[in-house]
Amino acid sequence: MTFDPQPDDRAARGIYRGWWVAAGCFVMAFYAWGVGFYGHGFYMVVLGRSTGWPAAALSGAVAGFWLANVAASLAFGRLTDRFGARPAVVYGTLALGAGCFALAAFEAGFLDAHWQLFAIFIVMGSAYPGLAAVAISASLVPWFKRRLGLALGIALTGASGGGAVMPPLMEWLSARYGFGPAMTGIGAALILSTLPVALFLVRPPGGREAAREQGATASAAARNKPSAARFLGDFRFWLVTSACSLSLGAQVGFLMHQIPLLQGPLGLSGATWAVSVAALSAAAGRFVLGALSGRFSLPVLAAGCYMVQALGLLLLLAGGPPALLFVASAVAGFVIGCIVMLPPLLLVDSFGAEGHGTAYGMTAAAMFVMAALATAASGWLFDATGAYSWPLVALAGLHVLASLLVLWHGRRQRSREVVR
Repeated sequence: MTFDPQPDDRAARGIYRGWWVAAGCFVMAFYAWGVGFYGHGFYMVVLGRSTGWPAAALSGAVAGFWLANVAASLAFGRLTDRFGARPAVVYGTLALGAGCFALAAFEAGFLDAHWQLFAIFIVMGSAYPGLAAVAISASLVPWFKRRLGLALGIALTGASGGGAVMPPLMEWLSARYGFGPAMTGIGAALILSTLPVALFLVRPPGGREAAREQGATASAAARNKPSAARFLGDFRFWLVTSACSLSLGAQVGFLMHQIPLLQGPLGLSGATWAVSVAALSAAAGRFVLGALSGRFSLPVLAAGCYMVQALGLLLLLAGGPPALLFVASAVAGFVIGCIVMLPPLLLVDSFGAEGHGTAYGMTAAAMFVMAALATAASGWLFDATGAYSWPLVALAGLHVLASLLVLWHGRRQRSREVVR
């Protein structure tokens, strides 16, 4: 539901409060992606050193993060429809901060079992949707109609900022103070920075009166929205969901292993800077996608994004001097933000805004399942072959398949429009 701006929705000097909400979502995205997304490669390296566990075991624990996202995304989708985004953001803040403290305890030896590490990543995974795209979109949709794309772009730029800052910061703090104190400090900063956002910025327009109105009308509005069965019975939904799942799985599989992949030729510090390069490149790519979105169809743009990242993965496979590895990271990272933004855009383009929460929740669940599988499979292939060559080939192949599926969807969509 999109509310009309109320008089008290404008701060002093006429600044629309929705932009302050977008700024708060920038902070949420900074920590969600910086700690809960880009940080996994660093955690795998540090924990691998302290435990001596193989990559498959560590990848399996990280896969638990993405599996937890499946249930959490569906639950938070229903929660935000009923109560707004604030409860989800509060939980995401506290749970992700607690995950940082638990990782510090694990590395220090207070926790030492594989199931305990798995449980830590499950808790962090359940927190991720409360600070990432699910909560961010739920926070911004009530405030914006025509400028929703711009607001989302501002908020999700925080994801690039988190990816650019957090891995090198983690490496520097760990080298200077140790991994445990570093993660304890980052967890405390996360809670102190994000909790005020949840308590003071995340709210619907019009204040408490509008919030009560939203709660009173939510159940009636939900009854009028398309059901899950409608989407599941539409072949176009399966094409979009399959393409988005394969592409996100390939992207997550790469990002979760980027630091282990590059620490050999670049060293741990250089590998963390390669993650920063990829994240900064993603910020630029997001603006390019926005500029091109009015000139090309979304399926064509999506296929192009998938193939760009496949090219970056193949460049990493080719290897070479450090400069080339940084260039390859920039190429692969250029479309990171685009691949995250494309699923809701493709769904709205195909089915409209009605029932978008239901459709996106199911698509997100499938995407996170694929992310978990791709992460775990990449670790297994590395252990089986002793190199990242086959994992990179497999991940690039997922992008190629995703491109074919989304182009097929585009052809069906055009045929449907012609018939109409």
